[in-house]
Amino acid sequence: MLLSIPSLLPRSDKTHVVRDNETETWRSDYTQRKVGVPQVLLVEQLIPGSEILPHFHGIDQFQVFMDGEGKLGRHVIAPISIHYTNGYTGYGPIVAGKRGLSYYVLRPDFDAMGSQYLHVSESRKNLKRGSKRFFIAEGIRARSRQDLRQLPAPEVERVIGVAQDDPDAGLFADIANLPPHTPYTGTDPSLGRGQVYIVLEGGLVHEDRNLAVRAAIVVTADEPRVTFTSGADGLQVMILQYPRRVQPAA
Repeated sequence: MLLSIPSLLPRSDKTHVVRDNETETWRSDYTQRKVGVPQVLLVEQLIPGSEILPHFHGIDQFQVFMDGEGKLGRHVIAPISIHYTNGYTGYGPIVAGKRGLSYYVLRPDFDAMGSQYLHVSESRKNLKRGSKRFFIAEGIRARSRQDLRQLPAPEVERVIGVAQDDPDAGLFADIANLPPHTPYTGTDPSLGRGQVYIVLEGGLVHEDRNLAVRAAIVVTADEPRVTFTSGADGLQVMILQYPRRVQPAA
């Protein structure tokens, strides 16, 4: 499955969500909420000081913080930051700062179990054995179009990664900066459990489609490598890949 999402801006039909502790958030869904379909959504935690309590999910996930400010546990969060957790790894609280906080949540499949809050005894019973693990990449620099146009050659920085013999092999987060009209071919998706490409600046041309800032390409593990070309102003793109291991067993 390959999904091309032209815009990850907040949807006009976004869902109002009231959490266990009455915290209000708004959710924009960009993919079907259906098992077998990769999940891409935006959470807007717009009320300053609002707090999502510590919890876990039963599936691996990335969170990409690109707007606002706040705290994730003891970490101060500001754009651009990436947070990754293995399934069944607790994290939080997520606290919105004075300007609120918005972040993308990306999963290789639909999270049928939903948020499991650690203060709820019934939720804690759903915890499973497995590798409890998280990574945070902070201070990722946004590049201007002028910077991208002046690049002499492509630049790729790995901001999250593990060794090939790691239990979470396949996991990575890259930031690729390309000069104008430069072709790029991604890694083989079968080395992980799928990939997500998010346009941070400039433009991306894929299969004759022009994708602008906040557009995305979602690729499942059974698809071939993704090939695209940067636009006339160059391209800064975030590339995320889930680990290829099986999800934790009971």
